[in-house]
Amino acid sequence: MSGVGRRLVTALAGILLSTVFVFAVLRVLPGDIATARLGIDATPEALAQLRTEYGLDRSLPEQYFTWLFDAMRGDLGTSLVDGRPVRGEIVARLDVTLPLIMVSSLIAVIVSTWLGRRIALRRKSVSGLVATALSQLGLAIPTFVVGVCLIAVFAVQWQLLPAGGFPVRGWREPTAALRSLLLPVVTLALTQCAMLVRFARSQSLDFLASDAFRTARAAGRTTDQAIDTARRLVLSPVLTITALQVSALLTTAVVVESVFALPGLGSMLVRDIANRDVLKVQSTLLAVVFGVFLVRLIVDFVNDRLDPRRLK
Repeated sequence: MSGVGRRLVTALAGILLSTVFVFAVLRVLPGDIATARLGIDATPEALAQLRTEYGLDRSLPEQYFTWLFDAMRGDLGTSLVDGRPVRGEIVARLDVTLPLIMVSSLIAVIVSTWLGRRIALRRKSVSGLVATALSQLGLAIPTFVVGVCLIAVFAVQWQLLPAGGFPVRGWREPTAALRSLLLPVVTLALTQCAMLVRFARSQSLDFLASDAFRTARAAGRTTDQAIDTARRLVLSPVLTITALQVSALLTTAVVVESVFALPGLGSMLVRDIANRDVLKVQSTLLAVVFGVFLVRLIVDFVNDRLDPRRLK
């Protein structure tokens, strides 16, 4: 089996195991789903009707496979709370969450790769020590503190950007949408940069101690020119770490969406968990799991292009 085939099989197996885990965890939670939806004063007839309508009266294996096969056909079910199709709700929320995560990750990867190389070159200088200290400090500061500080400066003090919210018409108001996402994107990017800079710096230091660096210097290149040739070597592990942290990044995005009052996927998921909308939660988590594995597959392919030695 080729490398691509192995990755696809591994990803599919991971997604399948994740569906089993998500379904099992949500079903072992205490309390009855129908009672949680209709309340303790609901009549037995109303409870039975709701269970029949949503297939909750079937056996657990039957519920699982029905949900799985429906999801494979693109049907993620309907919400227990408002009866709306879950797929439409997820797509609508991705208008906020997807740009937030993608743009912040792109900024974080570019900045941390460049900054990590600069810090490695000037590791003994004052600027290098200050940059290293700031990256360590960034790891210690909670994300919501970063967001609140940015709001205090750019929204309250200088009144340059909105403190939160998102246009009702969404991306049909592109200027307002971009302004609403600017501070959240910077918040999430700064949080990622604090971690990724350490890996970029470590990889750059390894390159400075390698034969490849000495060969480049012997060929007449300056130190800056020589380390610039290590862009791919530095970028590859940074991308890998970013892909491995996608699930944690989604958790951080929930915090950012809460701080800036954004109607994103994370805030929707938190609300649905609080409302005990189990069917919607499990389908939303399935979409998130699929996205995580898709990102990791893409990063694997990109790394193969960045480092041909990985190809077999």
